[in-house]
Amino acid sequence: MNIWKEKLDFDSKLYEDVDVFFENLHDNDTLEYRSVQHTMALDIVDAIKNKEILLMEAEVGSGKSWGYLVPLLYASKNNENFKGFLISTSSIALQEQLKTEIENISKMIGIDIPVTIAKGRNNFICKRRLDDYIRHHDEDEKLKEIEKKVNAGYIDKEEYQDIPSHIWKRININYVNCYNCVYKDSCEYMLNRKKWPGSKYVICNHDLLVESLKRDNNDLILQDPSILVVDEAHNLEDKVRNSYKNSISKSHLEALILKIDFMISEDESLDTYEDNLIIESLNKVFRMISTKAKYKYRKNAKENIEVFDEETSGFDLSLPLKEEIIKLNKMLAGFIDNATNYKYLDKRLIASINTLKSYANVFKDLISDNSKNIYWVSFLPNTKDHITLEYVRKDIYKEASRLLNNDNYGKVFTSATMTTGNGDYNYFANNLGLDRINGVPIIKEYPGKSPFDYDNNALLYLSDDCLSPKSLDRDLYLDILASKIDELINITEGRSLVLFTSKEDMRRVYQKVTMNNHAFNIMLQTDDVSADTLKERFKEDEQSVLFATGSFFEGIDVKGEALENVIITKLPFPVVNPIIEEKASHFRDGFREVYLPEMIIKLKQGAGRLIRSSTDKGIVSILDPRYKEYEDVILESLPFNNVTTDIEAVKDFVTNKLGITKVKK
Repeated sequence: MNIWKEKLDFDSKLYEDVDVFFENLHDNDTLEYRSVQHTMALDIVDAIKNKEILLMEAEVGSGKSWGYLVPLLYASKNNENFKGFLISTSSIALQEQLKTEIENISKMIGIDIPVTIAKGRNNFICKRRLDDYIRHHDEDEKLKEIEKKVNAGYIDKEEYQDIPSHIWKRININYVNCYNCVYKDSCEYMLNRKKWPGSKYVICNHDLLVESLKRDNNDLILQDPSILVVDEAHNLEDKVRNSYKNSISKSHLEALILKIDFMISEDESLDTYEDNLIIESLNKVFRMISTKAKYKYRKNAKENIEVFDEETSGFDLSLPLKEEIIKLNKMLAGFIDNATNYKYLDKRLIASINTLKSYANVFKDLISDNSKNIYWVSFLPNTKDHITLEYVRKDIYKEASRLLNNDNYGKVFTSATMTTGNGDYNYFANNLGLDRINGVPIIKEYPGKSPFDYDNNALLYLSDDCLSPKSLDRDLYLDILASKIDELINITEGRSLVLFTSKEDMRRVYQKVTMNNHAFNIMLQTDDVSADTLKERFKEDEQSVLFATGSFFEGIDVKGEALENVIITKLPFPVVNPIIEEKASHFRDGFREVYLPEMIIKLKQGAGRLIRSSTDKGIVSILDPRYKEYEDVILESLPFNNVTTDIEAVKDFVTNKLGITKVKK
């Protein structure tokens, strides 16, 4: 048979199989037909056939995972030329969930495929790094218990939920050259990784996807799949940027200079006048950058209290700082020249010189009028003292576009929060450089609406009687905010998630609210309890209240009566930082083009915590009176038609819909 006839028959049969699968759900007693799933599935058949880029937002409850899994599994079943699929997510929990759903659908359609779950290296303990860490902290008994488990082969982060993040960063595999490691032949991570390219069906996370796309074909997770599906795609831009981020620490650079000097010096004392001048200038540059960063940090914190949650800050380049960097660059150039002309060049010396050259180029770029990088500092955790200089390319969207510019397979980007306003994908597409990919059709499907009954089961309350977060009277603002939160959580007798954008505001409001007597438990997110542990406690205590920030805007899924009240204390505009400033600088109205879309996407994530199943009911409250300035785009973006500014309407809803009858009138 002609190969093109075979292809047409396959495309036609795949389309028919997928269409029939969803049509049959109309008569299914246990599974619900959802039009969003049906539409997405048929669009994905087209994406496989035409190697298209498909953008599709699917609101909570639309069942988007089945929408893309069904066509992928039918394609895997019916075509021996189908090269497989690669699914990328932003959470390990979703990876495990997808594997279970694949097993369930596979049984329904009569296929059995071996699915591989691939996790990034930072999800595993490095035995070599753990050995080094224990050597300097041998008095810690908990570390000895970790060592026993690692020696027994347990290195997955899931086995170690209570390791503090600052320790995990010191012992995971993230910064290790695994191929030169003494444990490479017995490391569970390395052994599993060797199996990935041999699988046709892989579920990975975004970090690993980006890492793989950056490498050559010999180290891809999957050799050119027939389709790539990126779920939770709203997180992909940050993952791409993080993968290109670099840093320079003063101690590392100083050690590198001394190392090179040792290798080329005839004087074993290493106490030459020239070397001291370089180190002196280096120290001065870092002190000046640190001073500038702290000044900007404090200045920004006066306007946005959320800055206090950050361990980073931008800094301004003053004339004295530029002059000192120019001075340092001249001395580094002379030092590099001397080292390059050393009579006994070996591989180690050449590698060290090249590393120093790359750092010197960073300092040159830092003071250039046409700098290609964005620069900021990162403070030592829990301090504002020692710093590292961080940087990343300004045009990261070009790098993203290059990574995704492969016309050998179709690509599907999906999430519950991709659009801003009325189905506008432009902000998402531009940030990933999708508009720069030539010759590949980009299909922007109108956002799939949730099948959940928001009209009858959900209410959006926009509070008019709170102060603006920009109020100069911070104490009064927090007093009024605490009073309003106390009123709302009492109305629903707990069962509430209170979302903050600032840990400091969260702690102060928590103190004020807990001064009153409540018949329910009020929990506070803290650094010493893992997010997963806190979520479980909140789920199990069905009448409790949780004060949280950060990842809880999108990282919590609580169904039923345990969560009937989501309170968003402040419109979640992004903190001013060098990356956001750079993105905004490309537009005449950077606020409308960057800050507002960023806020809308995070607001949708927070509001999406409420209705997680067809039987869920409840209220989302926004306690930021600035909503009036952006009311049109907020109401366009959120799924609520039932909207009020009247607290009495909230009480009536709680009485009539939630069945809580003790509401005070």
